[in-house]
Amino acid sequence: MEKWKKRYIVITAIIFAITCVATVLFAYNINLLSSGIVGVVRTILSSIFLLIAVAMIVYFVICGILTMKRGIRNIKKCDDELFKKIDQYKKCWGEDKHYYIKQIQIINLYYEEGGKVDELVKNKEIERLYARADFLLIQNSLFDNLITCFYSLVISVIASFVCQMMECENVWLTFVWMVTILLSFFGIILSRYAEKGQAGSYRYYIDEYERDLLLQKITDLEKELTITGDDEQILETKQIVINELIRIRQKKKLKKQKEKLETDIKQVGQLDLCIGDYNACYIQKIHINGVVGCLVYDREKGKENNYIGELNLINQEYSILYQILNRYDLISYCEKEK
Repeated sequence: MEKWKKRYIVITAIIFAITCVATVLFAYNINLLSSGIVGVVRTILSSIFLLIAVAMIVYFVICGILTMKRGIRNIKKCDDELFKKIDQYKKCWGEDKHYYIKQIQIINLYYEEGGKVDELVKNKEIERLYARADFLLIQNSLFDNLITCFYSLVISVIASFVCQMMECENVWLTFVWMVTILLSFFGIILSRYAEKGQAGSYRYYIDEYERDLLLQKITDLEKELTITGDDEQILETKQIVINELIRIRQKKKLKKQKEKLETDIKQVGQLDLCIGDYNACYIQKIHINGVVGCLVYDREKGKENNYIGELNLINQEYSILYQILNRYDLISYCEKEK
């Protein structure tokens, strides 16, 4: 939840709670007050409740507007600098063969072997590839979704016409209703095919072509994302740390403490701890708040400190992990490993 939303709800809830308490106290002591004061207090309390109701209506209206704004933005734009360069060529004044050829040429350039999209694959930025695939899927399905919604609305209107026709006793008026309903029905159905493509555009074929190329890139990357058995226990350790930090955060009351823990949780999540080849490594078992995990040390250098502490960890990523574990007193070493 965004900060302004949380503050808005909290402030409104506090005012509502205080007003409710004041109302209960007023109800219990109403006999002790004069009629003039009772009238004033009732007016004040009623006004506050009315303002709270208005505040909640305003809140939902603002949330609705912001939601629609985000939805329109997600439909129209792909917020990725690389793919924006592809989309910039979609603007034109009338679509002809040159327009479609240009689109395909640009897509082929970016998706060719060793092209700019392959740089994302090389850097394993799969979230950006997923985001683009989702954007293209939305682009392709939007027209059909809008048509489906429109047909649903029209069918409900036609159904109301049928109900009115059934109530009509005049034969000629019934005939007019039947003709109107039939013309409306076939008119709506055939309007979908009044123009070729999607409202006269074949751009959706371009989006489908790009999405096919993109899905192939995603599939290739997904097949490359493999780990070893040792990597799996490293990832499990990482998840244990994240779970413990989340547990600690839930117990904290101060905002600064929560924000610091959120930063540490995100940092742990971003650590690349998988080594792949552990021949030059020593995997040291540790306890993370009683749960068994592990740290990876340099096999030769770690002998001088018996694979304990921050010294001689295999890389800087593990040093950061150790510092976070130590900061919250989460780490202890198995006695038999010392």
